[in-house]
Amino acid sequence: MNYLTNKYEYESIQTYCFHIVFDINDEGREYQKIDEWNEEIFNEIPFFALGRKRALEISSESGPRKATRDGMELLYKVKEIKEANEYFISADEDAEDRYLKRGEFGELILYYLLERQFNKPQLISKIYFKDSPSGMVHGFDAVHYDREKNELWIGESKFYKSLSNALQDLANDLFGHFNVNFFDSEFAIINNRLSDYYDDKEVGDEIRKLIKSSTFIQRLSNINACFFALFDSKILDNFKFNDSGNTHNDFKDILEKFAKDTRKKFDQKIKDFGNKDRLKINLFLFPVESKFKLVKQLHEKLKREQN
Repeated sequence: MNYLTNKYEYESIQTYCFHIVFDINDEGREYQKIDEWNEEIFNEIPFFALGRKRALEISSESGPRKATRDGMELLYKVKEIKEANEYFISADEDAEDRYLKRGEFGELILYYLLERQFNKPQLISKIYFKDSPSGMVHGFDAVHYDREKNELWIGESKFYKSLSNALQDLANDLFGHFNVNFFDSEFAIINNRLSDYYDDKEVGDEIRKLIKSSTFIQRLSNINACFFALFDSKILDNFKFNDSGNTHNDFKDILEKFAKDTRKKFDQKIKDFGNKDRLKINLFLFPVESKFKLVKQLHEKLKREQN
C-alpha cells in the first residue's frame, strides 16, 4: 500500500527523514497532499487510542464507524487534548507555542510511522491506559513490538517550531528515560497493562521474558529507541520532481546532507550518554512547512468529528 508519507533511510547513521507526499496541480505547481494526509492520520485514531485488538472487536460488533467514534471520543476526553483543541480553534499563527511542543498528535504520528512505515505493531495503547480520567499516562510516548526479532521499539516525540529545541528535548528524554530507575518503573507498568489487555496466549513467552528481564543490559540490547521530531523547515522549498515524476536527485542530496548534519548535532548532545553503544538510537526527522497550520488543521478536524 502506498501511504501519503515519503520515507528516506540513512541506516548507516540510524536516521530517517519523512515528509508528506507531493503532487502537482492543474498549473503544474508542486504542492503537498496535506488534506489527504490528515485523513490518513485520522484513520489510525481508533487503533492508536483503543489498541488494535479493542478497535477490531468494536468494529466487528458494531461497525467501523463505531470504533472510529469511540477512538476519537477517548482521545478528546484527555484533558491536554481538549485544552489544546479549544486553544487552536481560535488561535492564529503568532500565538504562543504552549501546546505545540509535545502532544498526542505527535504520539499519533509516531504511532503511524512505526506501524505503517516500519511494520512494528503497537504493544499497548498509551491513551487507552490513562492514569486518570483527566490525565495522560506518563512514560514513553510509544511502545511497539517486533515479534519476529523479539525487539521493543520505544519512542519519544516532540513538536517544535525549532529543530534545535526539539533535538535538545529529545536528548533530555534519552538521559531521563533510558536509565535503570526509569526502566524498572516503566517496565513494571507495561507488564501490568499487558496482563490487563491480553491473555497469556496472546502475549507469548518471549515478550514476557524481555519485559520482566532482571538486567538492564538485556533490556537495552533488545530495544530500538526512536526519537521523533516534527518541526518547521524551509528544506521542503527545494523539493522538485524529475522528468519521470519521481523525487529529483537534487532534493535527495539536499535532504541527505541535512540528515547527516542533524544527526551530528544530535550525537553531540548525547555524547555523554553512557550506554549509547549498547542502545540502538534512531532519529526520525519530519520537516513541515508550518507546524502550526498542520496541528490547527488536525484539531479542527477532531472538533468537527465531535459535533
